[in-house]
Amino acid sequence: MASEELQKAREYEEREGELVSESLRPVYHFTARVGWMNDPNGLSWYGGKYHLFYQYHPYDALWGPMHWGHAVSQDMVHWEYLPCALAPDSPYDDKGCFSGSAITMPDGRHMLMYTGCSEDKADERGRWKQVQCLAFGNGTDYEKYEGNPIISEKDLPQGGSIHEFRDPFIFSNGAGRYRAVAANANKDNDGVTQICLYKSDDGLHWRRESILFEDTGKVGIMWECPNFFDIGNDYVLMASPMDMEEEKADGSIRFPKGNNVCYMIGDFDDEKGTFTPRMTKVGQPSYHPVDSGLDFYAPQVMRAPDGRVIMIGWMQDPENGLKHDAKLQIFGQMTCPRELFIKQNRLCQRPVRELAALRDNKVEYNNTILYNGEAKFPGVEGRSVELFIRISPDDNEEVSTEDGISYDDFTLRFAEDDKHYTEFSFDPHNSIVAIDRNHSVDDLDITGSRTMRVRDRHGMISLRILIDKWSAEIFINEGEQVISTTYYTDPEAKDISFIASGKAKMNLKMYTLKR
Repeated sequence: MASEELQKAREYEEREGELVSESLRPVYHFTARVGWMNDPNGLSWYGGKYHLFYQYHPYDALWGPMHWGHAVSQDMVHWEYLPCALAPDSPYDDKGCFSGSAITMPDGRHMLMYTGCSEDKADERGRWKQVQCLAFGNGTDYEKYEGNPIISEKDLPQGGSIHEFRDPFIFSNGAGRYRAVAANANKDNDGVTQICLYKSDDGLHWRRESILFEDTGKVGIMWECPNFFDIGNDYVLMASPMDMEEEKADGSIRFPKGNNVCYMIGDFDDEKGTFTPRMTKVGQPSYHPVDSGLDFYAPQVMRAPDGRVIMIGWMQDPENGLKHDAKLQIFGQMTCPRELFIKQNRLCQRPVRELAALRDNKVEYNNTILYNGEAKFPGVEGRSVELFIRISPDDNEEVSTEDGISYDDFTLRFAEDDKHYTEFSFDPHNSIVAIDRNHSVDDLDITGSRTMRVRDRHGMISLRILIDKWSAEIFINEGEQVISTTYYTDPEAKDISFIASGKAKMNLKMYTLKR
């Protein structure tokens, strides 16, 4: 039986969700049924469908008491809303059902593992107590476990804070044993944060096994939303550090100040429950950005039935999410689901192959020369498109530059009209790319631009760009690096233009993407 609080949320979302205009939604990126959405949760395959849960405040397009919204899909592209799955209706989660994950039990039940927040033992800063909880269901309706919470204060490592203890990610070796990682910070607020590893023989009774990884380098104040998974013979630990200091490398910003997502590739000792990341030359863990754009946070990973490792992220910077129009009916969107793979010791990404089913109206231009100015091409426009672009030096151009590159800069502008645009640019001499949305609206009060270094390919760069109504995801050099950004330009701004300083050769292919 749904609680009174859960039933209230379900009735509200069914009624108010019908009133949300489709003009407010992107074409192929997932949005909440109504209200506010942030972290993806419970990403899983169950009952022949992909399940996506999400942090959800149905009653307002601002952050509020967290519920779990719910949707299912056969292809990760077309989603069907299901009733709200969890509401903050129990003593251990009355301040919110925070992020978590999901797994299928041997008896066929779908198990959700999540963080419950309550005012019990709130500290002097007003931070809530955080514990780990379970709910079981059939893919539509879920009942909270009578033994909640299943991981609490007594299960913390020495010095761990009960007020910064969240986001369990559950996995299994398929032999009836379960493990989960959860994020925890030191209660002395000294910047030490750790990923704790827990184990269970039945999914119900849990004990702390080890500290899987401890950040002693003080990379942010808390590593939220951990994911731990294997790709081939490699293990990957992914997390979202909060409030990082800016970190520069090779003349560009590797991690900007604020909230980021990083990953480490390494080895896992199954017997000891320890993760050993690959190290840098100076003996520090080698961590890298997952997405270097303006809006990407709290991703979650799952394994598809065919073995692919799939990731979905919240396409929003948490700080930027506080500065939107409170009168909106919905706020927040997910990235396109991405396939993860490892190439040359780097975690790479590409849109799921199912996205190709949305393609229509192919337009193609090959061996086109861009020369000292702006160019537009017939048929190349739109706010729901997929672009494939390859830029390289002009082989026939005699150049006097030391590196032999025939152009100095390439710029792509999209969501463009007479006054507005968002732009991506590439400096081939220094292998620096930038995203800039400062001209996307008249008054921008959030972070407007970011730069990063890409691998030197002698002036060549390949791009795969997903442009939707309010966002862009840019996959660079076959997914070696990714940039995601949102913008709020009027949907009628549909122009796409190409600008070069010098002489560059471009191959271009575009598809319109239809829901």
